Amino acid sequence: MLELFGQLGIDFRLLLSQGANFFIVLAALTFFVYKPLVKILNERKAKIEFGLRGAREAEERLAGIEALKKQKIIEAEKNAFEIVRAAEADAGSRGEKIVANAEAMAEDLLEKASQIEAQRRLEALSKLYQEARVLMRDALAKAVALRPEAIDGALIDEAAEALKREKI
Repeated sequence: MLELFGQLGIDFRLLLSQGANFFIVLAALTFFVYKPLVKILNERKAKIEFGLRGAREAEERLAGIEALKKQKIIEAEKNAFEIVRAAEADAGSRGEKIVANAEAMAEDLLEKASQIEAQRRLEALSKLYQEARVLMRDALAKAVALRPEAIDGALIDEAAEALKREKI
């Protein structure tokens, strides 16, 4: 077999030394290059996986926050609608109260005005009756040509009552 290697131009000792050199270089590269490179790649892979997990968790939290935000917006809209509806109802009841108060005040004013008008009418009628009484007394005094003190007061009162009944 050595002859066969010799005829092919292969030196067995040289091949053996080159094989040993290859294993030495392989061991050196494995120890100084491959293992640190694999370690760096594994660390980087772990960091990337950690970052991806963190990103997934952040997305899940963001989705949860987004759902919570939508829920809070819906609740806020419901509350706002309730507040507006309550305000409208309150405004309606206040408006009704204001209208009722205004109507009551108007009725009071009309009642007071009618009382004042009735009082003035009574005062005017009373004054008219007094003037009519004086005029009747003067007319009777002239008609009978007597003293005014002698005229019967009952007769004058009867004439004034007749005027009241006729409601001049």
